[in-house]
Amino acid sequence: MRTHKFLGMVVSASASLLMLFSCATPSKLYPPIADDYGVSRLGEVMVVATKQEILSLGVHYQNLLASGISEADLRDGSMVEARVYCCGGNIEQSSAPWVYVPPGVEVAVGDIIEIKMGQSPGNQSTGRVNTVIRVRQRGMSSGQCRWVPDNPALWMRVLYCDWMKEEGWVEREGLYNAWLKR
Repeated sequence: MRTHKFLGMVVSASASLLMLFSCATPSKLYPPIADDYGVSRLGEVMVVATKQEILSLGVHYQNLLASGISEADLRDGSMVEARVYCCGGNIEQSSAPWVYVPPGVEVAVGDIIEIKMGQSPGNQSTGRVNTVIRVRQRGMSSGQCRWVPDNPALWMRVLYCDWMKEEGWVEREGLYNAWLKR
């Protein structure tokens, strides 16, 4: 059975998913910063949802449908939770976005994914959910991506890959430190 840490408790991945989406907090299907709409950022896949877990998400399931995703495209593995800060502390869980995985893209726990950040629904929009663009690296054990700074005692390390600057990624510093590509 897959387990996941949620609010300091070890629970099944299914229970974690349900608790995340039943809280009275803004949906993790959208970025916490409105200005991040459309930017790319990286995340490490921590949980892969089953179709049954997705169908049981209530208002968040409705948000997926409202954004233009068909029920037929919601299958095992079409939603993931990706950590964007590592490693430990509440920030790792509280900042982890949920990301839609479109048909044709296969992801697994540990993969480094490129995410196109979504946009919360508004008066003129039904919203766009965070979406996987592609898998950039399979697992953390090999490749050009790593958590920086290289100090496991720090909680807010961010993903950095050797190719980022060359591809035009820029580091945003401050409270929501991240490498982004507009």
